[in-house]
Amino acid sequence: MAERKNRLMHVRGAAFFSAALVLFLAGGWFTVALVQAQVSGPTEIRGVLVNGTQTAPATNIANVPVTLFQITTAGPVTRTVPTDAQGQFLFTDVITDGTAYFTRVDYAGIRYFSDIMPPEIAAVTPITVTVYETQTLPADFVVDRVHLILDVQSKRFDGLQLVQVTNPSDRAFYLPLPVPDNAGDVQFEDVRDQTIVQRQPDGSVSYPVLPTTTSIFYGITLPFTPPDYRLEIPLATNVGGFSLLVSETGGVNVSGSNLTPGAPFTSQNGQLYTVRTGPAQQAGSRFIATLSNLPGVDSSGTMQAVLLVGGGLGGLALLAYPLYQRRATRSKSSRVSERMEQLQALARLDDAHDAGQIDDETYMTERAALKAELLQDKLHVVP
Repeated sequence: MAERKNRLMHVRGAAFFSAALVLFLAGGWFTVALVQAQVSGPTEIRGVLVNGTQTAPATNIANVPVTLFQITTAGPVTRTVPTDAQGQFLFTDVITDGTAYFTRVDYAGIRYFSDIMPPEIAAVTPITVTVYETQTLPADFVVDRVHLILDVQSKRFDGLQLVQVTNPSDRAFYLPLPVPDNAGDVQFEDVRDQTIVQRQPDGSVSYPVLPTTTSIFYGITLPFTPPDYRLEIPLATNVGGFSLLVSETGGVNVSGSNLTPGAPFTSQNGQLYTVRTGPAQQAGSRFIATLSNLPGVDSSGTMQAVLLVGGGLGGLALLAYPLYQRRATRSKSSRVSERMEQLQALARLDDAHDAGQIDDETYMTERAALKAELLQDKLHVVP
């Protein structure tokens, strides 16, 4: 039981620092503008469902259920209505004192979410949700690049993975993520990501890829037995290249027959990373690296969840493909403290879900409420 509890704590740690990282990025799924004026909330919310697949029959967007999430101080309130023949939908008697609103649509086996809107925007802006027809994974599909940051802990790595993909078609499909063997439960920062992925009994995770350029973030933990560890990532698709960053703790060595040393990277808080890059690989192969001279005790000292907030993600931004275009932002210390408290609340909620204390639907709605509180804070920050 203690072992399971420790594993859950490690997994939650990965999810926690992933959450902290994304809060320090501009953009993401908090796409609303900064608003200072206070106006009354909407009495109705309307929108339209659009099919982005050109050859899809027009009738496919008719009579599709759309669920509205109304985030209030008392908790989330949901309502569901069907679209009409033109894909339009209308919610009346909307809760006017909601702090945020968003919609969810399940279409062709994939779950879609709209942007989260504060009442000021929801009152005047119709919602547009674009869906796509779903196809099987193309046989010749290529992941642009895989980036993996590993921070050395006591007999485990805390990992953050970034997978960059481009879907040039006008259809969606599920992509098997390149997760290392023996990795702990894959965790996403965004609750929407947690609910849209497909998790298989063997531990594999598939992520829905829409017709766009996408950066997929997730946290992992990897247990190891010192002094050596063989890192293996099975590849279900072709991959254009790899970047592997490993924190330099006690002289850890990284090697591999197809790996090329890169210039060491130093994060903003002074943590040094060994950098290795790998060439393109074919579907069905494995990315392999050997990490040696690993510590048997926790010699990392300050290697905590917020470590990567300072500079680890900056390393990804510098080393990643040009497709990666998010920018780091600075926050006042008081705002950081408040957001960290909110992140801790998210972590406690995640722990309760992992322990089976709450069901999936309650988990999703309550986490959405906490995320809405974070959104409200962002809306009233004066840059």
